[in-house]
Amino acid sequence: MKRLITAVNVRTLRYAMLGVALSGATSSLAAVSQSPLSLTVGVPPNMLLTLDDSGSMRWGFAPDGLSDESATRRAKSSAYNPIYYNPNATYAAPVVFDTSGNEQQLATTFTQAWHNGFRTSVGSANLSGAGYRVAWDVPITTVPGSASYNYGDVSNYAQPTGTVSRLADNPSADFSATIGLGILFPTPVNSPGGIQFTITPILVGVLGCTAVANYPGIFSGLTADCSRTASGYTASLVRRPVPAYYYIYDSSRANSCTTGNDNCYALRFVASNEQANFANWYSFYRNRALSTISAAALAFYNLSPSVRLSWQGLGRCTTFDGSDTTYCRNNAFKAYTPAHKGQLYAWLQNIAFDQSTYLPAAMKRAGEFYRTTVPWQAFPNATGTNTIQNTYACRASYHIMMTDGQWNEAVTAPSNFRHDAASFTLPDGRAFTQRAPYYDSTPNTLADLAMHYWATDLNPNLGNSLPAYLPFKSGDTTADYWNPRNDPATWQHMTNFTMGLGLTQSLTQSNIPWGGSTFAGSGYSALEAGAAWPAAAANATDANVYDLWHAAINSRGEFFSVDSPEAMVQAFSDILSRIADRKSSAARPAINSGQVSPDEGTTQTVSYQTSYASDDNWSGDVKRFEKRWNPQTNAIDTVEVWSAKAKVPAWAQRRIKIAAPATASNNGLQDLTSANASLSQYAGTTLLAYLARNPETGLVDNLAASRVDYLRGNRAGEGTTLRRRSGLLGDFYSSSPAVVSGARYLEQFSNRLEGNTAYTTFKAAIANRTPRIYVGGNAGMLHGFNALTGVEEFAFIPSAVFSKLHKLTGSNYSHEFYVDGSPVVGDVYDNATRQWRTILVGTLKAGGKSIFALDVTTPGSEKLLWQFDENSIAATTAVKMGYSYSQPTIARLHNGKWAVVFGNGYESAGNTNGKAALFIVDAMQGTLLRSLEVQGAVGLANGLSTPKLADYNADGVADYAYAGDLQGNMWRFDLLRSGRNSSNPFTTTDDSDTAVSEFKVGFGGNPLFRATADNAGTQRQAITSAPSLVAHPTGTGYLVVFGTGRFFDSDDKDGDKSMPQSVYGIWDKQTLGEVASNPNINRSSLQQQSITNTLVGTATDGSTRQARVISNNSIRWQATNNLAAQNGWYLNLVQSDGEMVVENMSQLGRTLTFQSLVPNSDPCGDGASNWSYAINPFTGGRTNQRAFDYSPSSNVGTGVISGVSQGGEGGGSLSQNPDGGYQYCTGQECVTIYPDPSSVGRQSWRRIEQLQ
Repeated sequence: MKRLITAVNVRTLRYAMLGVALSGATSSLAAVSQSPLSLTVGVPPNMLLTLDDSGSMRWGFAPDGLSDESATRRAKSSAYNPIYYNPNATYAAPVVFDTSGNEQQLATTFTQAWHNGFRTSVGSANLSGAGYRVAWDVPITTVPGSASYNYGDVSNYAQPTGTVSRLADNPSADFSATIGLGILFPTPVNSPGGIQFTITPILVGVLGCTAVANYPGIFSGLTADCSRTASGYTASLVRRPVPAYYYIYDSSRANSCTTGNDNCYALRFVASNEQANFANWYSFYRNRALSTISAAALAFYNLSPSVRLSWQGLGRCTTFDGSDTTYCRNNAFKAYTPAHKGQLYAWLQNIAFDQSTYLPAAMKRAGEFYRTTVPWQAFPNATGTNTIQNTYACRASYHIMMTDGQWNEAVTAPSNFRHDAASFTLPDGRAFTQRAPYYDSTPNTLADLAMHYWATDLNPNLGNSLPAYLPFKSGDTTADYWNPRNDPATWQHMTNFTMGLGLTQSLTQSNIPWGGSTFAGSGYSALEAGAAWPAAAANATDANVYDLWHAAINSRGEFFSVDSPEAMVQAFSDILSRIADRKSSAARPAINSGQVSPDEGTTQTVSYQTSYASDDNWSGDVKRFEKRWNPQTNAIDTVEVWSAKAKVPAWAQRRIKIAAPATASNNGLQDLTSANASLSQYAGTTLLAYLARNPETGLVDNLAASRVDYLRGNRAGEGTTLRRRSGLLGDFYSSSPAVVSGARYLEQFSNRLEGNTAYTTFKAAIANRTPRIYVGGNAGMLHGFNALTGVEEFAFIPSAVFSKLHKLTGSNYSHEFYVDGSPVVGDVYDNATRQWRTILVGTLKAGGKSIFALDVTTPGSEKLLWQFDENSIAATTAVKMGYSYSQPTIARLHNGKWAVVFGNGYESAGNTNGKAALFIVDAMQGTLLRSLEVQGAVGLANGLSTPKLADYNADGVADYAYAGDLQGNMWRFDLLRSGRNSSNPFTTTDDSDTAVSEFKVGFGGNPLFRATADNAGTQRQAITSAPSLVAHPTGTGYLVVFGTGRFFDSDDKDGDKSMPQSVYGIWDKQTLGEVASNPNINRSSLQQQSITNTLVGTATDGSTRQARVISNNSIRWQATNNLAAQNGWYLNLVQSDGEMVVENMSQLGRTLTFQSLVPNSDPCGDGASNWSYAINPFTGGRTNQRAFDYSPSSNVGTGVISGVSQGGEGGGSLSQNPDGGYQYCTGQECVTIYPDPSSVGRQSWRRIEQLQ
């Protein structure tokens, strides 16, 4: 397996799960957020970096015990000396930055390989000729001419003790050969390593010899040393520069091979196809120092400019204030701007590595720095005024400490020392007493310092608002608090991530051996059970390596023990990933994200609730609730019937399906198995190939089959090679459940529509169909649950998410969306078979640019009908498929077919051409029947949102579609025949498939209306939810009601407070099938309504909440008194809050209900809040009678309340009680709502509510 050391695969530190990307922006366009924007943003962390600058960092070997083995074969093999060149690793040349922040890609070559790739002035070597010398201990900042650089030279070190050779001898067994004295002419002789020496004796004068060396295909004529002894001639390259080489471990070369046996190694000279890789290793990784610089350069390449950073060494660069420009450059603690990044990289490239290992002093400096005011300023050390102190109590503080040695000098303890052998009260009131695995009787250790700066409130002037990090929950809150995997501290404290290079062999104490990671293996289990930590001391013992591990545990961080350059690169990446995973924002548990009634026409006494818990490894659940009248309390109880999380079948029994090859005859589906995953493809790559990639490095490993089983629910390997899960169901965020039970349409109506009695047959066949609910989840699949029991009976993984399924298994998983859209279900007539079928259409939303359709008529015999994505659209088509945010509609069209109609979505390829489109896809075949393109402003990104279809004459055939776009245009699409009968333009026509070609964009290609916050039309308001359609009170046309706002890109997190978002009711007067002209409706022709008061509302049960009153201005529908008729109304939402509408609306009689979203700009507070509104759709004002069970509290105002503050996510839904009353619910928070005493019915594309 080839391992990779490259900047591309070093995971960017980002608050992905928090909505704050800590990686730098790569384009002017924001990206679709891969975590819920409604979660708290959080603030960038404080970070201090400590790197070991001791002299042993110049060593080209690890561990320290190899210092006397420089002349051996094994010392030149990565199997024994992990610092040495590894042919199975790919070494990337790092990128650096100058002091202005300009990027520079470093490079080297095999024929001119820099001794120090970061300082080319040190010189170079030709590795293809006689230029390679194994550097065992060489200064990296001085040129060879000014520093001893010869074979046999040694350096003295106080720590670790002993002497180390500057250059390592080439192994004599392979780089020398001996022949007897009896030769008279040039004579060849081969060494065991395959080098052929030609020895020429000198027979006249001083007896001696000369020699040249050859190696087929590598070198020839290389001058060798030659000597004569009493027994023969010896030719040698042992202390001569040679072409670059390495050794490989080969257990077949000797009996009982071990890596410590030199006889088990074979010489390999660097071949032409690996020269570039070897050159990179030589210039950037060949010793501990270069490896550290390269690893840090790769890891910090993508660190966001918002992270606040400083750095230090151990013996030089010992301040954080930027005053030591000689050794620190300008390391003043501040945001990681390009200029500050340049200073870090300048420091990295100029570290001298000539000090001792003063780790405790460095730990104390870091902790004491966090006790100053600087880290808590809004803009520490920023240019200009910086007077804002003590900002953001939720800011986390981290210390990354890397060393290659055992610390060797203690420090004076800080005041009020809270070491791990003491008893004290923590800032949250908890008592700490001696307990495993923290306690250690040895005083003044690194672990003691780590405990002190974790247990001390480093800024008492700030509130204790740091989010607790509790990913490991047992149900016992006390045990969870003291579990070192968790960090429950809400006060300002320092968490340490420590790294040891080349020290693993010091972690072999028999009762507490190192298990490979902080909390793994029998060693940690023993510590947890009370085993004593080895006694660390100032004389640099192996116990001090254990102290690095202990320090990480005491401060609720992690310890990484690495031995090779590639492992160090990965460790730095993992540390930044762990910090990102700490969620410096409040990850909230069990958030209810959707609610739905079971089926058309029910009394809505049953609901299904989805939820997600971002603080519990992104787990999710679906629950069934029933509302039941309780005669004892004379109240309605909401009872939980089942929880799907507890009813997932055994992993081997789950019916999880993927697409089958096109040639298969099994309903287009096959079981998720390793064998089948090798057959199912997306974009030319099989699912198994995607799953073979390591989520952290992107490289192929041997875990593809394990990942298949993981996706099925196998828990083996969790917490070690695979991500630990709290449950088998992933988070359910945006997707609302769809229920499939009996027939969905009226029998006679449907028979008349298709001209036969097929729906009667269909209705009878499915009368006893087991009810199911379908919902999309972010564990990569659409789930089908038995609606009565909650047992998962079916799941489907869309092919469009194949490429990122492996990420779900990564231990450092950062949230991504997968199947996040709400499925839509409908009965459709299949013209080919002349039968009705129930189909489900699913979308991915932010999970991908695709939609799919399944035939779910018969549970247990599901069929994949089609998948539609970017590749389903001709390359010449101007508008491509974007992220499938548009919820589709299943509709009967005027071409005699059933179709799926949806907007092209967001962030499609080439979307800045200003175009968007309504896609019309054959419901049974998945073929694109028509793309109705609209043209917005060129240069601005665009995309069409969810459409609303209208059936004007209630014949079951869609006549119009309305949809908004990101540029604020509300479009109408005429789904009519161009040659229709003018006296009856909506006549159903089933005569030709070409009818769809006559569908067109309404109003001659102009929008019905363009939403702007100003009358000048310059401040465009995006439309991302579906409009609602209401029959106009005059009897002519529709009122198209919609809200504005966008909340899906990472840049949308805070909302747009530069202008208000609005709710509109626009009169479409041309709805009789005529050829419509440009309506030319602008904002100034609309009647404005306004929020007139925000007050406290009191419910009949005495509870209170914030409430709003809206005006009720009348609208002039007809011109009068020289005043022009008005074309509708608008209501501005609260601009200062960034309030917006991004969810679909609901109608209940004469009442229109909708939910607004208010982003929270406080990064330490909840990410979003909501208002629920009930208004008169005819006027946009308040209803004529009370809509909510709230009235203005006394002395605070008057008027009918039209809005109440309400929690929950995922949009509001209407729910009916057993007594016939209604509730408007967001999540599980419901308020009673009173509809207008007129007809109450469900609106769909099939008819428009007549609300007059």
